[in-house]
Amino acid sequence: MQKAISRLRMLLASIKGKEDELDSLVTQFERQLERAPRHAVHGGNPLENTLSIMGEIQERLDGAASARSHLNTIRRQAENELVALNITGRINEARHELSVLKADSQIGQDVDLRRIDELERLIAEASNRAAKAITGEFDVPEL
Repeated sequence: MQKAISRLRMLLASIKGKEDELDSLVTQFERQLERAPRHAVHGGNPLENTLSIMGEIQERLDGAASARSHLNTIRRQAENELVALNITGRINEARHELSVLKADSQIGQDVDLRRIDELERLIAEASNRAAKAITGEFDVPEL
């Protein structure tokens, strides 16, 4: 599980770098698109050339914006997976603690029954949250 968490964190860092790159490209293309008409007005470029240049810039701008949107989709999915893995880790820890408490109670040791109930509730709720995180149907605060 730690490998998967590390891999997702590295992916998210890579996504952040790509987002910054795409944001910079979008800004660059927007500036170019703003400046292009000046070439027809002041630079003596024929109108058809200016329109062609603006069309090419718009295509690049649209492509960068589309890539940014796709990247956002990937980022959201990776974040949901990371949350689900973290929740699953907490569930595993709670299950381990619960099994120890139940084993202790079976051999006659005094155990906190409220803690057992609390752990069982935590496991059920966290399992539900993990399932929602995996399917992307949630907005869960940290456990």
